[in-house]
Amino acid sequence: MQNILYIEDELIIAEPIIFALEEDMHNFHVTWKATATEGLSALNTDQYDLVLLDLVLPDESGFDVLRQIRSNPTTADMPVIITTSRTDEIDVVLGLEGHGADDYVTKPLSPRELIARIRAVLRRVQTNSNANSSRFAINNSLVQIKFDNQTIDFTKVECLLLKYLLQNPNQIFTKEELLDAVWGQVHSSDPSTITTHIKSIRQKLEEVNVDKEYIQTHRGLGYSFSL
Repeated sequence: MQNILYIEDELIIAEPIIFALEEDMHNFHVTWKATATEGLSALNTDQYDLVLLDLVLPDESGFDVLRQIRSNPTTADMPVIITTSRTDEIDVVLGLEGHGADDYVTKPLSPRELIARIRAVLRRVQTNSNANSSRFAINNSLVQIKFDNQTIDFTKVECLLLKYLLQNPNQIFTKEELLDAVWGQVHSSDPSTITTHIKSIRQKLEEVNVDKEYIQTHRGLGYSFSL
């Protein structure tokens, strides 16, 4: 059974979609939330395989919700499909490229098309996960990462930092962005502490295997993770 969080404020739209997704043959369980606040709270307390997110919500924009999902280390890699009645190209580009949505579907929603899109996204995410984590295994409940089948004694901060980089390979992040990702946007930490944590992570990885330097330094820019 795959769990889907559906954030949509209009029950008249949500009900037929929930009914279609929860038909026995599809093996989906849907949790429906009508506001951004309720949806983000659900993400913090329960486990989901995918988020179906409407862009127009009563308390916050769907783009704001998506940005918060991507900036939280525990949900940064969550598959998200946005649903929208907007058909302007700029909205699609903002959702897919600007904020990191995995796909989008325009209203009125076709249950058959939506189910096909959901299955395609879940397959793609699973394939990418298998390829990217062949040497790294993340245990979210224990806040633990294994490298080459060995559990490494990372601190909690190091674990969250490495997890964020693992889930966003080949992207350059400034020290400030990494601080926000690990500690949240309200913090008083000095960005230079990131340098110390990166150095420690590198040393611990090298103790297991020195064949590659996974964390790259980009002078004047920040750090990236290369698989």
